[in-house]
Amino acid sequence: MSIEIKSISTYADYKAAEQIQASVLGFEPLDVVPYQILQSFTQSGGAVIGAFDSGLLVGVVMGYTGLLPDNTPYHRSQRMAVLPAYRGRGIGVALKQAQADVARSHGLQLMCWTYDPLRALNAHLNLHKLGAISRRYLVNAYFGSTSPRDSGAPIDRLWVEWDLTQRAVGDRPAMALSSETAIALRIVADQPSEPDLSLTAPVVVIQVPPNIDAVRELGVDRLMAWRMATRAVFVHYFAAGYIAAEFVRDIGYVLRNA
Repeated sequence: MSIEIKSISTYADYKAAEQIQASVLGFEPLDVVPYQILQSFTQSGGAVIGAFDSGLLVGVVMGYTGLLPDNTPYHRSQRMAVLPAYRGRGIGVALKQAQADVARSHGLQLMCWTYDPLRALNAHLNLHKLGAISRRYLVNAYFGSTSPRDSGAPIDRLWVEWDLTQRAVGDRPAMALSSETAIALRIVADQPSEPDLSLTAPVVVIQVPPNIDAVRELGVDRLMAWRMATRAVFVHYFAAGYIAAEFVRDIGYVLRNA
């Protein structure tokens, strides 16, 4: 059964986009982007795009035009949600690509968004499949959230930059760990190792749990330990000129010295 990717344009589909935010991300009603705002995104050069299975909305992505501090225009991808039963089918990539096409149609060359660096699946989508990068770590990026996904630790985020002039997407050569790999943070029995802030290698690896929600179930202290450890290494190495250029499953973030 094929999935149809298209812009949302009807009242019923905008309302379904409200519901999918609540069901997938766990937001309470006040934190859901309502249909009136979603419609205004579309009317003002933004994008609200859905993934449909026989008319049923199973995924949505939304965004709008913004300005960087230097007045560079860009498309801000605000939120994406895909029903759990439909994950692993490439829907996230298809939604982001359709969103990028909208941005390009308005002459934009950059798309940006944020995500939790502890979410390995999101990291793999953003850095590996889409080819985006990150060089900014946002401490306490948001004042608060009603989503249980954000409970128990500060809401830190990575700021993602996707160059829309580079259309190539796909698997890149795999990286393998060796005894010489410079690892700034390791997974040790579901816990973070002591951050190593002394590395100067051209490539530095930051490991994160494959499933942070499973770690959360082990206790808030474990979750907080991961937040503080990853915060320390990202902030340090970004300040030293490194860029998060890739995420490799079973390895982690690959930072390259720019």
